Amino acid sequence: MTAQATWSGNRLRFEVGDAHGHAAVIDEAPPLGDGAGFSPPDLLLAALCACTGITAVSLLQKMNQPLRSLVVRADGDRQPDWPKAFTRIRLLYEVSGDGPFDEALVSKATRLATRHYCAVGGTIELGQGGCQIDFEHRILTR
Repeated sequence: MTAQATWSGNRLRFEVGDAHGHAAVIDEAPPLGDGAGFSPPDLLLAALCACTGITAVSLLQKMNQPLRSLVVRADGDRQPDWPKAFTRIRLLYEVSGDGPFDEALVSKATRLATRHYCAVGGTIELGQGGCQIDFEHRILTR
């Protein structure tokens, strides 16, 4: 898997993309940026919602639940000092559909989506010493 972020040349706005041609805008809120896109921490929460949501939909459908709508909401607490990492994230799965749900199956699906199948959540929960980030730099001349 690959991704890249390219500075737009405008304040702190970046365009991000992946190897499949998908794109999004990342920016900081004023006064540092223009607020023209997701902030990086907001994008992390959104990725966690989508990652767990994809799995929850798949599992609920396989469990023959009457799913018609799923909204996953996240809010998180962050450290006051840099790197201002998330210290706790709460997810809320709002499930609705045509008919009664089996509470135990919904609980199982959301637990598995959160704790077992989501790469984003798994990476976040590994925490310090979990996922190693290697880096290097290149200086390009014109």
